[in-house]
Amino acid sequence: MCQFKAKLLALLVLAGCAATEEPPQEEAVRSERPALAEWQWVDGELPWSTWDESLFSRAQSEDKPILVYLAAPGCEGLFPAPTPALRQLVAERFVSVQVDPFKRPDIARRYDSGGWPALVVALPDGRVFARAVDIPPANVEPYLRRLRTAYEEKREVLVSKVQRAAARPKVEKPVTIDAVYRACAAAFDSTHGGFGGPTKFLEISTLRFLLVYAETRGAAPARQMALASLDAVLASPLGDSGGFRAYSYTPDWSAPASERDALDQAAMLHLLLEVGQPRYAESARALLGFVEGTLFDKAEGVFRGRQVMADTWWTDPALYADRQAALIRAYLAAATTLGADRAAQVAMQAGDALINRCIDGRGRVQHVCDSEAEGSAGLLVDQALAALALWELGQWSGEARFATAAEQVTRFMEQSYDRPAALDPLSHRGKALALQVYGRQGRAERVVALATEPPLVQASDRAHSAWARALLLYGPPL
Repeated sequence: MCQFKAKLLALLVLAGCAATEEPPQEEAVRSERPALAEWQWVDGELPWSTWDESLFSRAQSEDKPILVYLAAPGCEGLFPAPTPALRQLVAERFVSVQVDPFKRPDIARRYDSGGWPALVVALPDGRVFARAVDIPPANVEPYLRRLRTAYEEKREVLVSKVQRAAARPKVEKPVTIDAVYRACAAAFDSTHGGFGGPTKFLEISTLRFLLVYAETRGAAPARQMALASLDAVLASPLGDSGGFRAYSYTPDWSAPASERDALDQAAMLHLLLEVGQPRYAESARALLGFVEGTLFDKAEGVFRGRQVMADTWWTDPALYADRQAALIRAYLAAATTLGADRAAQVAMQAGDALINRCIDGRGRVQHVCDSEAEGSAGLLVDQALAALALWELGQWSGEARFATAAEQVTRFMEQSYDRPAALDPLSHRGKALALQVYGRQGRAERVVALATEPPLVQASDRAHSAWARALLLYGPPL
């Protein structure tokens, strides 16, 4: 999403940011702007390259810095009316590539800018020395000229600062459950509910962690924080036609973003069901109705991944495997808890589409389904979510096709990440989902192996709520 942790005019970090040690090694892919005349995309034409393996070797051979433009449909562009001089600058003075964060979440995560649209500038070997988030378009050209001048005239200074940043000692410790809880409690907004600010995200994974923490640790304040936050969201403008907007620009939830994401809808449905109180059942049923009426394509049997408000609500036509799998799981949970037979029917139809359109013969999940030309493949989050969705469909229906597909997807995940430490170090959510896969399947040896190599971080915080929750539910006794 156009996720701004704070929608400020600009965030500029010169040489003081965390360095990226290795460029992503995924296969060559294409990242293109959707051809939608009605879309709220205001960028002019620019000579962007596509992301592929040759990006770094080309930058080194041409001795140019790398310019990564993270921009997604729905975000106002940073290049609405590029001048000929700006076009020349982008084309000739940088190795310039545009990346859609929704189609390449792996790249967006690696070059984390805190939101998008964003510009990330790196040395030819991939180490970042500057970032700018949501910079005013009028400032883009002078900003890039300053960076290019710095690269030409003060390269030794840039390299030295990047090296010092990378060499700073990092004391990393395993994520711990109680430390995550303390971080949640410290950030809790007792006035408005939720956490942090001024921009407030739903943070549903945090709320789900707090519910499990309260139950397993007998911590009543954890449940109180979760319910206060949930009630505040339900009473706010973020609740929209049964669904939920992605975030609010204000701490009191009064300024909702014009964006709805299927991952949020799936997580919220789980949360409403897990609270275990009848008063939330009505909201859960309304959410089911919203998803089926708005995000579910009955003709194709698929869930669409996101919507953004331009003049009307626009639905992203891409089929994202993670969002498909997440809503399948949420719909099965609703079928179980609410006795919603229609939800089970929809989940099974979507499950067949997941198998037929998102998974290849090896069990590799394509992030953008129906397309090998764009998006990533074999990402840990996608593999684990698909394995869970298909396994749960097999358990629900007893039909072998789902169980067989789940085994195949899990096998590919294990072959790609052959030991717990090899699991994507930048994806705590992926590790949490992998732990769920093995916990749900009753594979104790894998659970123990994964739990004994937890994510290593400088400080446990709310971002690790999904891992902490999975450890409480499926990890070995503490």
